[in-house]
Amino acid sequence: MEKKIAVLGGGTGISTILRGLKDFTTNISAVVSMSDDGGGSGILREELNILPPGDVRRCLIALSNTDKTMRDLLSYRFKSGSLKDQNVGNILIAALTDIFGSFDKALLEMSSVFNVTGKVIPVTLDETHLVAEFESKDKVVGESYIPKMCYRLNTKIEKMSMIPHYPRANEDALEAILSSDVVIIGPGSLYTSIIPNFLVGGVNEALRDTKARVIYIANAMTQKGETKNYSLKDHFEAILRHSNYEFIDEVIANDLRATDEIYKYYYNKDESTPIFATEEDKKYFKEKNVLLTEGEFIEIKDGFIRHDGDKIGASIFRSPFL
Repeated sequence: MEKKIAVLGGGTGISTILRGLKDFTTNISAVVSMSDDGGGSGILREELNILPPGDVRRCLIALSNTDKTMRDLLSYRFKSGSLKDQNVGNILIAALTDIFGSFDKALLEMSSVFNVTGKVIPVTLDETHLVAEFESKDKVVGESYIPKMCYRLNTKIEKMSMIPHYPRANEDALEAILSSDVVIIGPGSLYTSIIPNFLVGGVNEALRDTKARVIYIANAMTQKGETKNYSLKDHFEAILRHSNYEFIDEVIANDLRATDEIYKYYYNKDESTPIFATEEDKKYFKEKNVLLTEGEFIEIKDGFIRHDGDKIGASIFRSPFL
């Protein structure tokens, strides 16, 4: 019997993992954060009063089994005119939401039309807005503003919350977590893609109660305006601060080094630095009774560092715990 996998996150991070997992199982649920308010998603959200479509679109593309032309169509972004910077896939989701009367039904129709493996599930169907409180005690509302303000104030994020406080979880998302053999968290923007899932009412309890093995896939690089100078331990502790329970069983971390030239490019562009497990990190996870799995879990293509979904999938499915 195929193993059942749920992947929690948002942004571009989890789409890479989803593509890799497709080679190992067809029983995949992508549980996606719903707080994006920037770019084309933000425009459609404001003008049409729908949930942000961008992150779910990326997951649909990752799990689709249609030809390249159709995948390119879903990713296409207009370059001029009144539709400049708007995405075809986002517009299709918005149109189907109008036709079928709800965002979740629109995703079901998109999944059928584009022959999607598994399910793409919004973590909540409520309208939400992210709130960040910084160490400077300033606050900002809105996912797209948080990294910019954090960088501008030269401070750190202390606490994340939502408006409304603890919105209702999508029951399908809770079921996906509770019924899975493996729950994967990340990779992705720590405070604006990963942690927002834990701010939805019922998600922490589902992660506590699931019999699944819960795995956190650590980011390969720090992120400007969110995790500057963060260690692997810092990422993990930020998750713990926003969770009511310690539910993570394993951390997967990359140990493949890129070239100095590539790291210099990332630092000059976004002040990003690589994340590797230090001896302090290893001691910390051992004390927490959390398995730390290190490996060559990235690929370097055209000078960019990306997670390698195939290698991560292979590592997870080789696990003696499955």
